[in-house]
Amino acid sequence: MDTYDFLTDPRSLSLKQRRASRARLQREHDFWLDRVRALAEAPLPDDEFPAFLLATAPFHELAARLLPATRRAQLAPATADELDWFLAAFRDYLRTCEGEDVFTASHPVTPWR
Repeated sequence: MDTYDFLTDPRSLSLKQRRASRARLQREHDFWLDRVRALAEAPLPDDEFPAFLLATAPFHELAARLLPATRRAQLAPATADELDWFLAAFRDYLRTCEGEDVFTASHPVTPWR
């Protein structure tokens, strides 16, 4: 797995840069999208979900914990919770830059949001 260190804060990129990063990391995106779909609970991430972020430095630890699992039941509860947060927090990452206060501790993300 390649890890891209250029991305230290995923929120710092403009929407155009986010989409360019997604295109540049197509191979990683395809791999991680398949993996998170196998590990996620419904609703499963759609094709616009930025699964490529798991190939970047900020998400290296989460990716390392997800990599050995092929089914959600194989995830430790804390890892499953972190995956749920990741899926909810980045659901609209390639669609908008609005509402990014969800990343702050004062605005926790809930999976049903």
